[in-house]
Amino acid sequence: ETVEGEVTVARADGTTATLQEGDAVFQGDVLETGPEGTVGLVFVDDSTFALDEDGRMVLDEMIFDPGSAEGKSALTVVQGAFTFVSGKIAQSGPDAMKVSTPVATLGIRGTKVAGQAAQEGEENTIVLLEGEILVTNQSGVALTLNQPNQSVQVTSAFTAPQVVQLTQEQVQQRFGNVLQSLPPSPAAEQADDADDAAAVGQEAAEDEEEGEEEGEEEGEEAE
Repeated sequence: ETVEGEVTVARADGTTATLQEGDAVFQGDVLETGPEGTVGLVFVDDSTFALDEDGRMVLDEMIFDPGSAEGKSALTVVQGAFTFVSGKIAQSGPDAMKVSTPVATLGIRGTKVAGQAAQEGEENTIVLLEGEILVTNQSGVALTLNQPNQSVQVTSAFTAPQVVQLTQEQVQQRFGNVLQSLPPSPAAEQADDADDAAAVGQEAAEDEEEGEEEGEEEGEEAE
C-alpha cells in the first residue's frame, strides 16, 4: 500500500524484486527494508501492517475465506520496528492470527500493536495500543496484555517476559515513525464512508423538513 526508500522481497521460488506501491505480496515472501525504507501492507482480511527501516519480516501463512470470514495468519518479524492492526482473521478465533519475533509469540485477540524485534540476546519490545494480546515464549510464561501502552520487554526466548507500563510520549518517541507508515484499515474507511453518507442523508432530510416548514408558513401567510 505504501513504500518509502528501498524495500525488497525474496519470493518462495528464489526470485527477488524491489517492491513498488501497489505490488502484491504472497505467502512465503521475505520482505526487507533499507536504511531509510518503510513499507505498509494491507492483507486480504483487512489487517494492516507496517515495517520500519532496516527491518525484515516473513509472511509465513495467510489463508482467508471471505465468505466465512475465517482463516489463519502467521507473520514473523525478524528485526526492526513494526506495527499492525488485526483484521477479520483475528476475529474468527483466539489462535487464528499470530505474530512472532525471535524471542516471543503474540496471540492476537483483535488488536493494535507496536513493537521492536531483534535477535536472541537483544531486547525485543511489544506494546499493546488497543485490544488484547497473549505473549508467550519458551520460558513457559504466558502474559495477557489488555491495557493501552502495556509493554513486554524480553531479551531471550527462554527468559520470562516482564510487563512495563509505558507513557504515550514514550510510545510516540519509539514508534512514531512506523505508526505513520501504517495504512488505514479498509474496514475503518468503509465505516467512515458510511458515517459520511449517513450525515449527508441526515442533512438532506433536515433541509427537506425546513423546506416543508417554509412552505407551510408561506401557505399560512397566503391565507
